[in-house]
Amino acid sequence: MAEVKFDRSLSDDPANLVRLGCALMGSGRGGQAVALVERLLEEHPGDPMWLEAARAVLSHGVPGFHRSMLADAARDDAYARAIRETIVPGDLVLDIGAGSGLLAMMAAEAGAARVVACEAHPALAETAREIVRRNGFAETIEIVAARSTSLERSGPLEGGADVIVAEIFSHTLIDEGAIESLNHGMKVLARPGARIVPASASVRVALVEYTGELAPPLGRVAGFDLSHFDRHMPNTITVPTHSRHLHLRSGPATLFAFDFAGGEAPAEARQRLALASTGGTVTGVAQWIALQLSEGVDYENAPGRDRRSHWPCVVYPFEKPVHTAPGEQVSIEGWHDELRLRIWR
Repeated sequence: MAEVKFDRSLSDDPANLVRLGCALMGSGRGGQAVALVERLLEEHPGDPMWLEAARAVLSHGVPGFHRSMLADAARDDAYARAIRETIVPGDLVLDIGAGSGLLAMMAAEAGAARVVACEAHPALAETAREIVRRNGFAETIEIVAARSTSLERSGPLEGGADVIVAEIFSHTLIDEGAIESLNHGMKVLARPGARIVPASASVRVALVEYTGELAPPLGRVAGFDLSHFDRHMPNTITVPTHSRHLHLRSGPATLFAFDFAGGEAPAEARQRLALASTGGTVTGVAQWIALQLSEGVDYENAPGRDRRSHWPCVVYPFEKPVHTAPGEQVSIEGWHDELRLRIWR
């Protein structure tokens, strides 16, 4: 990796650090941005202006979900249990989407002989290396600043992984590229008979009455007709799983299921379901995810007043509310490809 030429003007004005650092982060040279920040913080130890400039750089382009994800104790505990039950001492483990290095360290603690952890964001990869070192796993865990799909079975994987662990799932399950990455991992990077955490996953749905506020159509704004701009706006609502505005009007059902262990999760599918209403007003479909991490270890962020998850529930509103009697069938359809999920009546 070529070094950034160090201009002394960077030491004089934190705004210069922000401009250059953010440009590096945005161009895929996050490792260089981290090195630059660390060098300048050494020159200005404890200076709050420089600390804020550093944070502006290091947070640039980094998804904000990492904090709530890592703080999701139920998710963390489920992964830890599944990893302990899946790994056999001596295994070579591939961690897809290392992030902070948490799952890689869980794997090392569970007895893995080596862990190769891929993190596509170079700045996060640098941070994960330091976290791994501080926790005493530098000899066991190798952080690779690359997408797993760029690897081959040779090289650091030494012929293939015995176990793959991954948490690259969005609230729709798939729009962080999970299908492509996990299929590639099991088919190309794993040894025959390899295990994977999670072994499978599913998109779950139910009829819902959402009593929260909906964004109205644009219509006229300042006297002008802007209704045509609505076609660029998403027609979904993301809602905390414990929201008091979510009232399920049917039992849950699986809309799509993905078998990651076989390495053949479908890249595209369309499905129709008939859901039996429990009665009352139905304004749309609620969608969430379920992970089957290992035998007997599941995680599901189903809606409920006592259920909190860093993954929100997604509401797909109908054009008009439907008033239903108990047992009345309401048909919905869904479609997905490798990056998108859509649901409609």
